[in-house]
Amino acid sequence: MNAVAIIYVNQHLDSLRAENQRNRMASGLAKRSLRSRISATAASLGIITANTDPVVPRLANYPYGG
Repeated sequence: MNAVAIIYVNQHLDSLRAENQRNRMASGLAKRSLRSRISATAASLGIITANTDPVVPRLANYPYGG
């Protein structure tokens, strides 16, 4: 086979692979749930805090706590 033809075919295959990768990355964003997208946007805007402490206090020395 001609060397120039091999170069053209390889460039075409590279462009197809790159397009496939872009499509795969774009579809990954659409598969995120609405809740995760809203929470990520709220966190980036600073609307919510990253505090993971529970809302209610922990019960220490509770007799039925196990």
